[in-house]
Amino acid sequence: MFKRILLMSLVITISLGLSLNAQPKEYNPLSGYFGATLDGGLNISVVDPGNKFNFPTLRGGFEYFFSTDNKHAFGLRFLLGYNFLKFKNMTGLAQRNFVYDGKLGAMYSYGSSNWLPYLSAGLNYTFYHSKKIANDNKALGFYGEAGVKYLLSDQFSLNFAGAYNFGGQDYFEGIKSGKSNDGYATISIGFGYTFGKDVDSDGDGVIDKYDKCPNTPLGVKVDKFGCPVDSDGDGVPDYLDKCPNTPKGVQVDKDGCPVDSDGDGVPDYLDKCPNTPVAAKVDKDGCPVDSDGDGVPDYLDKCPDTPAGVQVDANGCPVDSDGDGVPDYLDKCPDTPAGTKVDKDGCPVKEEAYQVTIYFGFDRYDLKKEEKAKLDAAVKFMKENPDVMFSIEGHACPIGPAAYNMKLSERRANTVYKYLVSQGIDKNRFMTKWFGEERPVTTVRKEYWKNRRVLVIEMLEK
Repeated sequence: MFKRILLMSLVITISLGLSLNAQPKEYNPLSGYFGATLDGGLNISVVDPGNKFNFPTLRGGFEYFFSTDNKHAFGLRFLLGYNFLKFKNMTGLAQRNFVYDGKLGAMYSYGSSNWLPYLSAGLNYTFYHSKKIANDNKALGFYGEAGVKYLLSDQFSLNFAGAYNFGGQDYFEGIKSGKSNDGYATISIGFGYTFGKDVDSDGDGVIDKYDKCPNTPLGVKVDKFGCPVDSDGDGVPDYLDKCPNTPKGVQVDKDGCPVDSDGDGVPDYLDKCPNTPVAAKVDKDGCPVDSDGDGVPDYLDKCPDTPAGVQVDANGCPVDSDGDGVPDYLDKCPDTPAGTKVDKDGCPVKEEAYQVTIYFGFDRYDLKKEEKAKLDAAVKFMKENPDVMFSIEGHACPIGPAAYNMKLSERRANTVYKYLVSQGIDKNRFMTKWFGEERPVTTVRKEYWKNRRVLVIEMLEK
């Protein structure tokens, strides 16, 4: 019966510690712990006449745990104890005994919160009061213990424990009999006081002894070395990393984002055109946009709407091989000589000669006022075009003898010639001709006035 109760106590104690082991850290809080314990409780004597619950059990001592960087902690303990045992002897009479013990054992704890279950086992030296027979009132045995420590603060803890102590001989009750040695079990509760232990100055869950980054800001997730986690391995810890999923090996800036040297919005590791000028619009590959696909990016293209397939120059404009102002893809006369005036198709324009018609009265060769105005306009054109030659052609209507009319047309031509020269035009720029009535513009008599004329015509060829 006793062994069942003891076993249940141990199981409950361990289960309580494991179930309450919340708020995990990276290491066991008992790391580097050195402290004193004092507890008390009940004991159960396990002797030949039978088992019995007793009170009190008192014990105290020291414990030390080695430093650890994980949830497993190993240590040593030294305890001294006092146990008051009651039992019945073989005749059924009540008896008692005082058992003093000293324990030296190993400890193991698992956990990382304020609730820390532990196991302990080691040597147990007992000394007790009974009739001394052959020095049978002391013995060396061993013990086993399971318990839970609850850390109340950095210095104090609350301890729960259940232990069984093997006596090492069969004379606790003063009777040497039975099939097995005597023993006793204890169930206790008490306190622990910490003299010192490993500390975690920055509260990141890694003790200073193992912390390679001892000044980590509070609340920052760290690795087993106490350094801020850097999930993407870019050298910028996650809590500062604005681009936490940067591909491995990519160069980043102080914010953990891929470097974009030319500032075009496309990081260097994706940028196929890393030296794009500032403010140039780019595509997904970081290259300047070329809207018309002519090979010249928009920021350099002076002709951004060039039709597809058209050959362009360095400025992105359609090539104009003959320089006539009409691009080759529209030029129907691609080899026009330089300086030639062309039409919209790039072909030479047939020039119309400058021409002035001066009219005369019937059988007259003097200039009317309105006709002088026409000649004044011609003088202006001649001065603006000093290299142009002119032909002066005189005409007459068919009224009268032909010879007379021939002479009349000559006089008319000379009248115009003399007026133009008098206005400062070089006489060598004129070629004077007369045709009499030979070249009429009309044969209708009432329109004969149209034939009484002098033509001043620009000569396109010098």
